[in-house]
Amino acid sequence: MTGRSLRSGASRTTRRLALAAALVALTPSACAKVLEVTNTGSLEEPQLADPALEQFLINGVISEFQFAYTSYALWSGVLADETFADHPNLNIRDFSLHTFDDGNSTDSLVYASLQRTRQAADDAVERIRRFQSATPATRLNVARALIYGGYTYVLLGEGFCDAPVSLSAPLLPTELLTRAVARFDEGIALMTALRTEAAANSASATVAAAQDLLFLAYVGAGRASLKKGDLTQARAYASLVTDGTYERWAYYSSNSVRENNQFQSGIRAALPFLGMQPAFQNLNDLRVPQPATPRPSLRSNPILPPLKPSMFSGWTPTSRAPIEVSTHIRFASGLEARYIVVEVDGPGPAMLAFVNARRTVGGKAPVELTGQALLAEFRVQRGLDFYLTGQRLGDLRRYAAAGVDLFPAGKYPTLAEDYGRMHCLIVPRSEKAGNPNY
Repeated sequence: MTGRSLRSGASRTTRRLALAAALVALTPSACAKVLEVTNTGSLEEPQLADPALEQFLINGVISEFQFAYTSYALWSGVLADETFADHPNLNIRDFSLHTFDDGNSTDSLVYASLQRTRQAADDAVERIRRFQSATPATRLNVARALIYGGYTYVLLGEGFCDAPVSLSAPLLPTELLTRAVARFDEGIALMTALRTEAAANSASATVAAAQDLLFLAYVGAGRASLKKGDLTQARAYASLVTDGTYERWAYYSSNSVRENNQFQSGIRAALPFLGMQPAFQNLNDLRVPQPATPRPSLRSNPILPPLKPSMFSGWTPTSRAPIEVSTHIRFASGLEARYIVVEVDGPGPAMLAFVNARRTVGGKAPVELTGQALLAEFRVQRGLDFYLTGQRLGDLRRYAAAGVDLFPAGKYPTLAEDYGRMHCLIVPRSEKAGNPNY
């Protein structure tokens, strides 16, 4: 036994010395080769100058937007009055309580994803234009990057107290929304010209693609103008959406976690953490269904995790279906354009007819209202139609600026604490530390 142990120890010593000798023998160049890692699935920055990768750039913009959009829709709803989070994580708890600061990781996640999308869109426009291609496909791609970038600026403007762009000084929401409109306008100009040329050449597929992007830009420009208080422009853009059935979706799948609809992470688990706010409970409205009974949360409190609302794929008036990882979200529509026109026109017979039409969709009887009461009901219908789509935070901020504060107040649903007064997302500490102009 003893001899066998000694031989074993000598053998280990010999191996160690051999390894040490091998390491000493490595030259600096050899070390460099050892440390080199090749990722065959990645692209180096210079490769992005290749015109053959144009569609790769655009797909990247749309992918980044869809990830950022579901993150924003989820957490902006928590900061508004749509949902609340009953989670033991202190960052999530403080965010949901509206008492967070610039060190909050939940807030930082939303910020980072939106800024990545904004940069990807701006970068794609610049790179594709360098290709100097005037083909219809390239012009469509430039417009796509401009318009998806415009929507990203909209979300930054609606959700954040302020935000820098590419290490700029902080920009107020009105400036961010103005930049959004500028991108939409540029996309509109490109697609208007392309549609005219394609129609003259009987290129029906290009006409249809250009028109689809025009509607997407009109809705976005109308939304941005409405949120920054330019009502005349908001109505002008929205009126150009002549197809009331128009819609644009953000798509999700089970292919990877990044491609998941992020709402399901707070809803589908055995112990969910995302519950419907009291303001959206027990409304008996088909567009915002709720579970028949509460479920225990991560903190063992009874909560009502939201089911698929009407702007989510797979919703039907009687479905009462859960939100899945592959549930898509409608983020722009002819319905939204109609809401903008009706709101700008103000309370009157047209608004009453519209409100009652939306109530019918929700399974409710018509009402007879005028003036401020009609406006209040209009806001209710808007909240129901766009539940969990990222619209609500921007709406609550503009309502509050006009003297109608609908943000949650008083006791938190599952805590013995009162809500704070943080009503907008904030630039994280990491950005402030690394931005010399902030």
